[in-house]
Parts: sequence; C-alpha cells; structure tokens
Amino acid sequence: MFNISLRLPYLIYLSVVCIFLGVLIAPLFREVPEQTTSQNIRDHALMHGSLEIPAEGAPEVAVEITKDPVDGWNMTVLTENFTFTPNMVNSANMVNTGHAHLYINDVKIARLYSPYFHIPDLAMGDYEISVNLSTNDHSYYVINGEKIESRVVITQDTSVLNGE
Repeated sequence: MFNISLRLPYLIYLSVVCIFLGVLIAPLFREVPEQTTSQNIRDHALMHGSLEIPAEGAPEVAVEITKDPVDGWNMTVLTENFTFTPNMVNSANMVNTGHAHLYINDVKIARLYSPYFHIPDLAMGDYEISVNLSTNDHSYYVINGEKIESRVVITQDTSVLNGE
C-alpha cells in the first residue's frame, strides 16, 4: 500500500505534463489553411472558366450602394434578364440564371444568392466594389471576352469610424 500511495502523485504529475506538452506540440501537426492572396484569387477565377454568350438577350448587372444609418453599407444588385437560383448552385447551367460574386478591391468576399448584401464598416479609404454574374456551375458570364460585371467605388471616411 505504501508504494502505491507514493507513486500516485508522480502519475498525476506525469499526466499533467503529458497533457501540457500535447497542447504545446499539437499545433505543429495540424494543417494550416493557405492564406488568401491576390494570386490565389486570380487562380480561383481561372478555375471557374467562362461562358461566352451573345450580347443580345444577355444578362445585365448594376450595383447600388448606400451608407447604412447604423453601420456599414447596404448593397443592392440590380439585374436584367437574370434570375438568382441558389437552389440550383453546382447544377447544370440554365440560360441567364445563377449567382453573383462580390469583390472588394479584387478580393473575393462572397457569393451572392440574392440581390441584397450588407458590407460592414471598412477601414478608412476608398474601395472598389465589383459584382459579376456567374452560372450555376460557377462559370463567369462573358460577352466578347469581358465578364458581365458592375463596379462602384465607395469611400469610408473617419466620421463613420469615430461614431460621429
């Protein structure tokens, strides 16, 4: 009995040290996600491909952005000859249907499955917002080699960031 009680604290200490070492070493063995860079974004765009369509009857897109009274920006994507079809993403293409991609300063922010999106307040400065239309299989709609897209520049000023 004497030997068991003497060894028990050592086993507890050894267990605590093993757990502590495991916590320290575990991050070394996990996969670290690749950081998004402008090169990654260009590669991502090349992965999707494009669908060349005739100009007649092609979808059109415009973007309206207004400052939200509380915070950020409210964006409305206005389309003609285009229907958002979130229930058909990753399926076969149907004429003038799909989703949109939102970019801020050429960095992809989100897929848009409806015409409305809220952009939170940004750091002070100018930002180019672009929205382009994509098919159900993620190909970009293209006319004469140019993506069907709309671009708008917004300016985030200091008064918004300071709560004035």
